[in-house]
Order: sequence, then structure tokens, then C-alpha cells
Amino acid sequence: MSESSKASEHSEEKVIQPAAFMSRRKLGTLPPLGKIPQTDARVLAKIEIPVYVLDLENIRITWANRAGLDFMKLDSDTFNHQESLALPAPFSDPAHIRRLRNYLLANTEDEERTESVTVVIDGQPTNITCAVDEQPFTDGRLGLLVQVTSISNTDVSQLRIAQALLFTNSMISMYTESGELIYENPVSRLHRPKSAANLPDRFCNDRDYHAIREALQTRLQTNLVCLMKAGEGNRWHDVTARRGHDPVTGEQTILISAIDVTKRLEAEHEVRYLAHHDTLTGLPNRTYLEIAINRHLDEAELNDAQGAMLFVDLDRFKTINDTLGHLVGDDLLIQVAKRLEAIGKDLGFVARLGGDEFVLLLSNFPDHDLIEEVAEHMRQELSRPYVVGGHNLQITLSVGVALYPEHGRDLDTLMRKADLAMYRAKDLGRDRYCFFNTRMAEDAEERLRVENALRHAINNDEFELHYQPRLNAQNNHITGAESLLRWHHPSRGLISAGVFIEVAEETGLIDAIGEWVAENAMRQQKAWEEQGYPVTLSINLSPAQFKREPLPEILIDLASKLDITPSRVKFEITESLLLKETATTLHQLTQLRDAGFQLEIDDFGTGYSNLGYLQRYPVSALKIDRSFISDRKRWPIVQMITQMGRLLNLSIVAEGIETLEQLAQIRTVHCQEYQGFLYSPAVSADEFLHLLKQDRQQRRTARRL
Repeated sequence: MSESSKASEHSEEKVIQPAAFMSRRKLGTLPPLGKIPQTDARVLAKIEIPVYVLDLENIRITWANRAGLDFMKLDSDTFNHQESLALPAPFSDPAHIRRLRNYLLANTEDEERTESVTVVIDGQPTNITCAVDEQPFTDGRLGLLVQVTSISNTDVSQLRIAQALLFTNSMISMYTESGELIYENPVSRLHRPKSAANLPDRFCNDRDYHAIREALQTRLQTNLVCLMKAGEGNRWHDVTARRGHDPVTGEQTILISAIDVTKRLEAEHEVRYLAHHDTLTGLPNRTYLEIAINRHLDEAELNDAQGAMLFVDLDRFKTINDTLGHLVGDDLLIQVAKRLEAIGKDLGFVARLGGDEFVLLLSNFPDHDLIEEVAEHMRQELSRPYVVGGHNLQITLSVGVALYPEHGRDLDTLMRKADLAMYRAKDLGRDRYCFFNTRMAEDAEERLRVENALRHAINNDEFELHYQPRLNAQNNHITGAESLLRWHHPSRGLISAGVFIEVAEETGLIDAIGEWVAENAMRQQKAWEEQGYPVTLSINLSPAQFKREPLPEILIDLASKLDITPSRVKFEITESLLLKETATTLHQLTQLRDAGFQLEIDDFGTGYSNLGYLQRYPVSALKIDRSFISDRKRWPIVQMITQMGRLLNLSIVAEGIETLEQLAQIRTVHCQEYQGFLYSPAVSADEFLHLLKQDRQQRRTARRL
């Protein structure tokens, strides 16, 4: 009985026995529509059931016997004069045709395939069951031989229900209370393995079957996503099971509806993996860390256990990216991640936060010394040489350690304190580990207060420039001044730049502050020049300012706007800037020199520069650091620097001259200029103007004498 016939108890069915000739045999060349091959005409003429040949490629009926024409209410003349007849559903559905074709090609010759379809004849929906078999055409194409085996007129609504049941993508099946199969729709039959007819056999895990049976003892319906056996192998299915009754026998049944959700679950798994793992190294990412650490900390608190968070940062990793490229940098990170994962495998878990930052979370580590051993082992292991893209590389790392619960009981607190400890390791010279202590937090809070106050100072014009005279070492007359930044702090009074300049550099505020200094110093130089005192002013530039490539353009445009003579301005750069030599830095300094500005190296001698550095850069003067002046044992270094300057035709300026003895000493080594408390500390603009007037009067007096 066909499936659609079962849907109605009121259907009237006429059962027709299948024709004996239905088998895989080739007919002769098929003639035009309506003409029967002579070799088979006598046989087919005697068949009293509808028989058709379908062209699966063009989805058309190409031949029908007399019973088939009668069934469709067509005469042979009408049929012969039509190019072909369109197929009824589901044979008109290309997807169904493909499934049917694959089924026929895959199954053995002794298997029979039936299809139940509904056609409309004279406006009356009629349900038919067909026996189908492959029928090759003489040109090699695959056709379909269809024999109608049963015909029934069914209630319209019941037919529609049956059609929906037959052609849904859901695998629907009905089982007895003991789990024996009594019905399944075509999709279920197509995908079910032959060896898994009964319900217990469908499940890969017995516990899933038993879970459904137990649930149905107390509920009408239950749902479960589980692994089920399928013709394609084991697949994940969303299974809905419901208690019911067999409409034929009235016995209790289990109705199963299953949808294959394997692809959906695989996609969801991929999405979850990508959301929780770093795409480069495969390590858990910060998102996963935030989820996992709560479990670790909860367990630690429950068990009164202790542990540690190790914050790892690779030293100078940016240099590798800048010099060898990001591909080499990425490959290095992958190798670092593998070593780090091997270390943390049995200790806790490892995550990559991003860039060159990683975290190792140690669980149940109460021993401080043991944590130190892990940190040292990690430092040594990750510092072993790497071979990356044909390069032999060796790196160091800075590690910050925060303990829990001592230093924090949540991720944010532990991360912040481990991060502070890591930066302390960097401040101490890198390639080491540091444990967090409260002083680090106090320093961090102080830096934050300074940063916020600096932002307020920029907006409220709390800065001021003071000027320390520069003097000719031989005649003691003023030759210029160094402009020095001061901050009028609301509560702490006047603060020198040394207290806050490092915070300004780290936070990027140095750009705004540096431009303010340059503009106000140039304005002051112009004002003194208009008053008849054409002094030369020197302005300090921070290495952090050179990270902005437009810096030379900013300073050149500023001088042009204020109508400043560039030769009246000297820019002082630190020796550390030269030690981090880059093509960009050299280009920036050359731009300033070519614009007419003078360049001087400040605090010379502290960075261990050599002749090679000095010859490469367009500098005009060296300022000897005050530490060499104040220590008599280091005077030989002063002599060496002055000799180097003369060799390179550079002017020498001595800083920190506080006694007459020091002044006499620098004169013996032929320093051209000096500055220091012996003559004057840095003073306000008004006080410096007074010094200029005094110096002019002294010059006039000297000329009269």
C-alpha cells in the first residue's frame, strides 16, 4: 500500500500487479512520441496497466503505452502531436530526479524501487504508486521506466498531508513500543542503514536511546541532539520523539522525527573555536581566558589553593617585524607558542593575549620558590635559538608574576598587577622575571595621577619656559640660552621637566607639549631679537617626537610662520636617539639641518657613541654631560671628547659648571661654551632679559677699557 493511501481510511484503492517484463533491459531505439518499437509492440500492447518512459535529462515523458494514454485521458493522435509531456511531481523536481538516479545507479538489479505520487486527472487528485527502474536510451542517456501499480482516489486534505510527509527533509519513522520499525517516509528510508531498522539500532550510543525511552515514560514528547547511524556514516541528528498510537492497529507507538544537523554543529563548533582561539597560534585567546579563569579561581577559592599568573612579553619583538617582515615574526610567534604550550601543558594553561603577549596560568602552586623555578625555566626555554625562514633568531622575554589570591581574586586585578610586574622587568633591563609588589601599584597610580594632571595642564596653560644662559668659555659673555620646561603644578608648585617628561613620552602627550615648547621658545627668541638681543636659543627634542614623521615639517612651518631665522635655533637631541639609528631618523635630522637649524647632541658620553655615529649624523656641537664635569676622575673622558670634537670640527659645550675650578679646567681643554650654576641657573624670560642687559653693559665697559 502506498504511503499516501495510508493517510486516509476512506481511500479507494485499485491494486495492479506489476508487469513481468519490468527489469533492467534495453528497449530498442525509442521512436517519436506515441510510437511503440515493433520488437516490443506486441508485448506492451497486452499490458493493461499504465507504462511510461521518462527522459530524466529533459524531465519529460517520451513514450507511453495504451493503458498509460488512457490513464491520462489522452488519445494517441493528441499524444503524437505534442513534442513531449511534462512530468508530474515529484518526477518534475530536479533534486528528486538526481536522488532517484543516484539510487538506481547505486543499487543492485534485484532491488525494487517504488514511488508514491499524486497526479490530477480531470480535476481529480489521484494517488498512484509506481514501480520504477532504469531504462538506458540507445545514445547512452539514462531514462526511467515507470509502471503504475496502484491507483486510489483520496480526500484532498489527506493527499496534501501525505505529500508533505513523503517529501519533507525530516526523517520520519514510526516504531512499536518495543522499537520495531512499522513505517518510515522516503527520506528516512533513503538515509537509514539496512542494519539499523529497529529503533535501538539507530543510535550510536545506547545511553541516548535509553534517555529517550526514560523521558517518554513521564512526558508526551522529548528532544535530544545525538549521534545516529546513517547511510553516510555516523551523523549528528536533532531527534524529536513522541508517544502515539498506530492508526491501523491502535497499539502504542513511538514516532521519531530526525533532522541531520551535522553541518550546522560543525559550523557552530568552528565559530566557537574561532571565537575562543587565536587564529595564528591556535592557543586560547583572551576571550577564552576570561571564561576559563573564573573556573580556576572558583576552584582555588573552594579548595583554599594558591596559584600564579605569569604575564609574558617578548623583548624587542617589533624589531624583528620591522627588519625581517611580519611573516618571519608570525612564524616566530608560532614556535614560541608551541614551546610555551609544552611548558604549561601539565601546569595550567596558556593563552595568547595578542601581539607578542602571552599568559601562563599556574593552578595549585602554593610554593613561591616553585613558581620562580617555572618562570626561570620558561625564560631559558623560550630564549633558546629559533630557526625561522632561514634566519637563526634568539629572543629574550620579560615576565611579570602575580599571585592569587594574594594579589587578586579576579582576572582584571591579576592581569593589571602581572602587567605592572612585567614592565618593571623591562625597566630593570629585560630578560628577567619580576614578582608584583605594592610599590609597583603605588608607582602606577602616581603615573596615572601625573598623566591626568598633564592633560589638565595642557588645556589650562600651566607650562612656562625658563632659560639658562650659555656663555663663551673664554670671555664669559652670553652667547645664547637653553630653553627649559617648567610646570606650575596647582598644588606642588614649580616642577622641572625631569619629573614628568617620561610620563609624557609614554602617553604620547610629548607631541603636544613639544610643539608648545618649540612655539613659545621661538616666539621668545623673536621678541628678544626685536629688542636688540639676537641670542640663539636651544630647544630640546624628545626621541619620542621623532616617531612622528611630520616633525621636521611642523618645526619648519612654525619657524616660517613666526618669521624666525633658523640659524638662531638649535635643536638638542639625546644620544639615545642616535643609538636607535633608522633611515627615518637620519632623514628627519637632515631635513632640519637643510632648513638652516643647528643640531646638538645633549648629554654626550652617556650613550657610548663612537665616531661612526657622529660622522653619520648632521650635528654641529656636543654637550658634555654634567656627570663628567663633576667627577674629577672622569676628566680624561672630557679631554677625549674635546679632542674628538676638534677632529670632527664640532663645537664643545660643557654642562653643569658650578665652580671656578671647573671653568678653568674646561678652558684648558678648549671648550667653546659652557652653562651652569656658576653663572646662573635657569631663570624666567624677564630675568634672562635682565642678564642680557647686564652682559651688554659689561661688554661696553670692557671695550672702553
